[in-house]
Amino acid sequence: MAQVIDLTIYPIKSTAGIKLDQARLELRGFAYDRRWAVVASENRRIITAREHGKLLAIRSQVTPDGLLVHLPNMAEPLALPKLFSPIERVNLWAEEQHPAMVYNKAINQAFSEYLGLDCLVIYMGEGCERALPTDMASGYTGRSDDRVSYADDYPILLASQASLDDLNQRLEQPASMTQFRPNIVIDGAQAYQEEQWQWLQIGECLFEVAQACPRCVLITVDPTTGEKHAKQEPLRSLARYRKTAGGVPFGIQLVPRKFGPIQLGDQVVVLKQPV
Repeated sequence: MAQVIDLTIYPIKSTAGIKLDQARLELRGFAYDRRWAVVASENRRIITAREHGKLLAIRSQVTPDGLLVHLPNMAEPLALPKLFSPIERVNLWAEEQHPAMVYNKAINQAFSEYLGLDCLVIYMGEGCERALPTDMASGYTGRSDDRVSYADDYPILLASQASLDDLNQRLEQPASMTQFRPNIVIDGAQAYQEEQWQWLQIGECLFEVAQACPRCVLITVDPTTGEKHAKQEPLRSLARYRKTAGGVPFGIQLVPRKFGPIQLGDQVVVLKQPV
């Protein structure tokens, strides 16, 4: 039986992850996961490491009040408290007008100086309701009361060590799981077996599988340097044997149905229907 071998949250979208021994599952995903993001001031669009690899070098620490953020060009960490300010609107893929609360000028300026881009830092505070996407190739729409953070599509991404091992057998230089940015890594399943699952239980938590996760150029970005691979690996090799009408899948995206704690070592129970 498969079990959990890694848990990671990414408090600020596209920045460095934080590995955990235990994570708490909520409606939008793991607590503190992708509740913050950086937005280009010019078009009010969330930016990612696809275009701005320097984001990957930003580290953060969770505190009772919010985050402490370590920008590589600053000696002291920057505090990002939880906000209760008026809700504004930002975009991710198009003109979705996602809800957000915007930080003050000093914080925005610190991020702008590091990234070399006029930007704003945002927080998904209370009252910021973002529904699941309804236009995905999989056709999955979820329920009307489902919510998601600033993650690309769905609240949780799960990947399998066996799937990565299979991919790495086809690469000249092995890829790291960090490049795929999952929240949950499991071991003990067969390669790509996870794509056949519909429901799974981990600890007290229940998940519905929304879709196999279509991968993009972000997996070609070195998480330590922020630079893209010259030959577009591992995406190029993955596409050679995994490409489908919906993209190039690796891992699965999950929607929480029952909430609670998940910890390292928890078993993954595959279900045919919810319990």
